[in-house]
Amino acid sequence: ATDSAHAAAHIAAHRRRRTSALAVGSAAAMAASPAQMAQLGQLLTQTTSGNTQSMQAATEQLRAAEAQPGFGLILLEMLRGSSVDAGVRQAGAIYFKNYIRRHWSAEGAAAVISPADRQAIKQHLLSLMLQAPKTVQVMLAAALEEISVVDYPEEWQSLLPEIVQHLKTSQDMTVLKGTMETANTVFTKFRAQARSNQLLKEVKYTCLGFQETHLTIFKGAVQRILGGLPPDQLVLHFELVLATVGVFYSLNVVDLPEFFEDNRQPYFEGFLGLLKFLSDAVAGTGDKPGLLEQVKGAICECFALYTDKYQEEFAPFLLPCVKDVWELLVGVDQQEKNDQLVAKGIQFLSSAASTHWPQSPFEDPNVLSGICEKVVFPNIVLRDSDVEMFEDNPLEYVRRDMESADQETRRRSAMDLVKAMGKLNEAKVTEILVGYVKALMGQAGQSAPEQAERFKDACIYLCIAMAVKGQTQRDGVTVTNPNVNIGDFFTSLVIPELTSANPVTNRSVLRASCLKFITVFRNQLPREQIGAILPAICKHIAVECPVVHTYATICIEKLLSVRDKNAQGQSAPRYDPAAMRPSLLQVVDPILQTIASGKGIPMNEYLMRTVARIFGFLKQHGAEAGLATLRPLSQILLAMSDNPSNPVFNHNLFEAIASIVKVCVPMQPDAVEAVLLPVFGQILERNVVDFLPYTFQILGLLLDATPSVKPLYQALFERLLTDQLWRAQANVPGLVRLLRAYFSKHTSFAELLRSHMEAILMRFQFILCNRKTEASAMDLLNSMYMHLPIEFYQQHFKTLITVVLSRLQSSKSPKLQRDFVISCSLFMHRSPSNLLPQAMNEIQAGLLLNILGSVWMTVLKMSLKLDERKVCTLGLAKLMALDEVKQNPQLLNSCCVSLVALLNLLPATGKVEEEGSDDDAAPADMGAGLEFEVSFSKLRNTDLPGAQSGLAPDVPDLHAAAKAVLKPNFGAAVMQLAQANAELQPLAIFLQ
Repeated sequence: ATDSAHAAAHIAAHRRRRTSALAVGSAAAMAASPAQMAQLGQLLTQTTSGNTQSMQAATEQLRAAEAQPGFGLILLEMLRGSSVDAGVRQAGAIYFKNYIRRHWSAEGAAAVISPADRQAIKQHLLSLMLQAPKTVQVMLAAALEEISVVDYPEEWQSLLPEIVQHLKTSQDMTVLKGTMETANTVFTKFRAQARSNQLLKEVKYTCLGFQETHLTIFKGAVQRILGGLPPDQLVLHFELVLATVGVFYSLNVVDLPEFFEDNRQPYFEGFLGLLKFLSDAVAGTGDKPGLLEQVKGAICECFALYTDKYQEEFAPFLLPCVKDVWELLVGVDQQEKNDQLVAKGIQFLSSAASTHWPQSPFEDPNVLSGICEKVVFPNIVLRDSDVEMFEDNPLEYVRRDMESADQETRRRSAMDLVKAMGKLNEAKVTEILVGYVKALMGQAGQSAPEQAERFKDACIYLCIAMAVKGQTQRDGVTVTNPNVNIGDFFTSLVIPELTSANPVTNRSVLRASCLKFITVFRNQLPREQIGAILPAICKHIAVECPVVHTYATICIEKLLSVRDKNAQGQSAPRYDPAAMRPSLLQVVDPILQTIASGKGIPMNEYLMRTVARIFGFLKQHGAEAGLATLRPLSQILLAMSDNPSNPVFNHNLFEAIASIVKVCVPMQPDAVEAVLLPVFGQILERNVVDFLPYTFQILGLLLDATPSVKPLYQALFERLLTDQLWRAQANVPGLVRLLRAYFSKHTSFAELLRSHMEAILMRFQFILCNRKTEASAMDLLNSMYMHLPIEFYQQHFKTLITVVLSRLQSSKSPKLQRDFVISCSLFMHRSPSNLLPQAMNEIQAGLLLNILGSVWMTVLKMSLKLDERKVCTLGLAKLMALDEVKQNPQLLNSCCVSLVALLNLLPATGKVEEEGSDDDAAPADMGAGLEFEVSFSKLRNTDLPGAQSGLAPDVPDLHAAAKAVLKPNFGAAVMQLAQANAELQPLAIFLQ
């Protein structure tokens, strides 16, 4: 049975088995023969040899060895050996970290690491990490973090006591520091999780076990620092304090624990003492922040946390904290080492200034003027080092200024402070700053050209800071300050600068700022004015200065994403593709030439994203030019395949190709395939790992559209099912997308599909057993149900359902339950109605009713998209027609209640997820931050036009389809049930 009680019993038994398996002596498990160690060392050396063939062969051997019991333990044993070559240990540490990343979250049949190995790894990892050299320690810490995210605290109950034991008993500062850094790493996961009872329980468990030790360590370290220490000891103590402050933040971020509330005094006294502390031994130099700046920045983050979440408890400390942070900000110099500290200090002042307090220092106009003069203005004007970055490191400049990476720049923080002060004192702050802008413009007229440019640039940023009151990453500015006239600013400063007769190479910093102004206020500036200035914006794409041509492309890309509501309340693009076509197409070649030549910013992701946006915007209007553009794009793709080092650029490159393919392939499939298939063939042949996830997606799109199946698809099929491809999680969604195309062309591939159905289902089971890929497994199942005739897989159907039920039983995921019910509903809708009930009841008598009651009805109350509601409604109607459901009044009643929600018959049913275009959404992580593994990013353009109808293309109107099925069969029954249950009245009225 799969009801919750049975599931709980199953999980408890699973844990008992796992625990008993772990009783094996792990010390023996750590032993490995010298021959094994030597062979492992040799393979690891080969993985860093620089010889591609040798590296690939070694990696394949290591991957094969991973499945052997004890592999991870032998790796750890080798890392323990001080006699092992440092390079080999480093390679081993990297491999171990990635081994853990690949396999720790896998469960069931897909689990490579046995329960006994898992326990032994957890038993030895912390002590080994604390003894390891720094380079190895960093990798082991990352592995420990990966394990703790999955297992801590429930499946790793020995970790917290082990950490506390080290902190209580060790006299070695290096061990104390390493242990506190580990605690900081483990507890950081609390910062990213949504608040839930489970999370509160985990934080409470951690606090109760750790809080007193934490305070003891903190007070002792602060006392010794303020009492005076020699430089080497001071460094170790500051490293310890940095981790200790990080732990303070993580344990306070979800809720305010009672212990920390009771001990605010010693914590905040310690924080204020450290803020005033000065020593060259821990201070940074040049552009590198030292431990001193990092600790003070972390303390400012803790102040901001309390200001945002715990105002009542923080109120007694507000004035001294504001005073000390203000003095800190006024006292630090303009060196880059202080940038993050200044940013975090300003963020605390921003948080405090935008909050109501019983006694607020921010209500005094003199304080506001002082902050504007001493904090805002000095940090919003560009320094020499900023201009150097503009010229010498344009990518970093763009990321800091245009992307969210700018949160820790002085300028960004100063702008946030302006917004924060304006929340409660908008008119006064605007009046002060408008005065500053006028004074700056006056100074610009009397200053040397370079200084004048910086003053005007600062005016643009002050205007943005004052005017923007609400914005989103996708839609831009949505709410503005009525006291700031954006139109005047645009016509008096921005238009003259961008259209001036001076060469476009002059005043690059100011031109970039003007382009940013248009990007920021793209929603507020009238269509006619943008249309008039568009040629001038496009002209800047040919400028040599990397920041200027990058800002010009970002500006165009964002303008094309602007949408307005029409009279019917539907969202539509503001600009007409036909009207903008000539200007847009003339910039494509210069952009591609800049990319191909490697000028400016190599692999410039912003330029490539604009190419993707242009063709996505033009659609049919760009089809002819798009086909011509595919060839240079495919040449860039081949060139990049030798060293695909920028994942964001790669994503945008494939997005550009996909946006053209989507438009061109329905009309000219052979021409498109002639350009792309040879290139994709090379990528597959050379196994360019970074490009495979994207290649599979576009091949799926090409195969969907082609009228004549090319030999490549026949030759490729068997390789798609190789175990190695499916083990790389990044490949899985793309492989599923490509298999969907094979399924939809099943008449061309009938023999291949029939002979490999068992292999396909084995891959399905493999990805179902890993929580990171289980959603893709359900997508694969849905593709089978939608596109394959049932006879292709009918003989395996009962096994298939058994596998899914088994996974459902061992998983706690509501998302998997949701996917399971949608998938079963899809099957019920598209297949003979007795197959699923028959299969379930053969697995176990009464199983269908059990699942309907315990899982199915729960899922139907969740928020579902329109196509999901369609299949769930029609699948449920078929189930209700079964005798075993019809003859169960309680279950039939529950089904009818679910229909009320699915058909959206109540005005207050809640928010219903509708189909929406995510054309403007960037990939969640933009591919960044992945050191050794490729991430999967879904391309937006890998479905043919019209594919948005999703799971139910055969159901254009849900209400009409539902009424046609339900009224003849259940009209009378619902009327009868509705007399006893008012909840069903809307359904009864609907069926009349």
